[in-house]
Amino acid sequence: MSWAADAIFGAVEPVRWPGDAPIRLHLVVDTEESFDWSGPFRREGHDLRALRVLPLLIRRLERWRLVPTCVVTWPVVASADGRAILGELLASRTIAVGAHLHPWVTPPFEEPLGSATSYAGNLAPGLEAAKLAALGDRIGEAFGRPPRVYKAGRYGLGPATAGILERLGYRIDLSGYPRRDLRGDGGPDYRNMPDRPFRFGPGRRLLELPMSCGHVGRLAGVPGAARLLDRPRLARLRLGGALARSGLLERVTLTPEGFTLAEQARLARALVARGHRLLCLSLHSPSLAPGNTPYAPDAAACSALLDRLEGVLDLVLGELGGVPTTAEAVLDVLEARPASRADDAAARDRTGSAG
Repeated sequence: MSWAADAIFGAVEPVRWPGDAPIRLHLVVDTEESFDWSGPFRREGHDLRALRVLPLLIRRLERWRLVPTCVVTWPVVASADGRAILGELLASRTIAVGAHLHPWVTPPFEEPLGSATSYAGNLAPGLEAAKLAALGDRIGEAFGRPPRVYKAGRYGLGPATAGILERLGYRIDLSGYPRRDLRGDGGPDYRNMPDRPFRFGPGRRLLELPMSCGHVGRLAGVPGAARLLDRPRLARLRLGGALARSGLLERVTLTPEGFTLAEQARLARALVARGHRLLCLSLHSPSLAPGNTPYAPDAAACSALLDRLEGVLDLVLGELGGVPTTAEAVLDVLEARPASRADDAAARDRTGSAG
């Protein structure tokens, strides 16, 4: 079953930013096992070798003082290599850690394998809760602290997820994908969700930090124009490509996976011009090594992907005057707690203000 954003988030409370708040950027790395994205879902036989490249990425991020949030799956945290690599990075305070639920590889295994059940929000609430609890417990055992940040695998939230997250002590969700309709194989319909941070859940204790994405081009502000990209008949006519090439309308996500630097730059500038104060940059850890994802089929593509990532960082944290942050640092700022070194130290250095 597919869920609309209203069923997933319910009534939401927008986050109000001070007018003079600096632009903040956080990086989310879906730190997961490698698997065949075009093949059937399997419980076993996944590859974790791409994790060994993660420390190289972290070193490349040091010049921006950017601390990525690595949301980790069960195979990663259940692996001795995964725990060792992430544990060393955590000890050096160069990453933060959250949970990333891939239901098909996370116990208990009670659901049939398939596309619909790959979205955790489609599972029976008791099973979704059991899998989330198992993953959170394993992360807490491995790293000495239960996760407070969650990102659903395949962006798969459901109507029971918010209550489960609140009961398990999560505070931040990174799963929302505004302007995206994933119903084609059983996923959520996020087209009507807010594209800026908001509070949600039974007690309004959850902070949603959505993916940074949106429509850019001369038609982006025309009511109903964006719906053209979601019509199957027009998609078969490749209307989206024609609109993008003409500069009229394109849908872009802030990620080096599948998007050029020029496309991401257009999106970042457009979001900032619309008043967005927080940008989320994201990628999958398997894309750091050749042959694991469609975005990085070979070494040259991996290198180009990292170049695009660094280009976005140069733009947002350089030209646009942004400051690096983490998901948890954003929560700290909003709740007026002392912010993390990764956030306000950089803000003081660059702007003289913690925002």
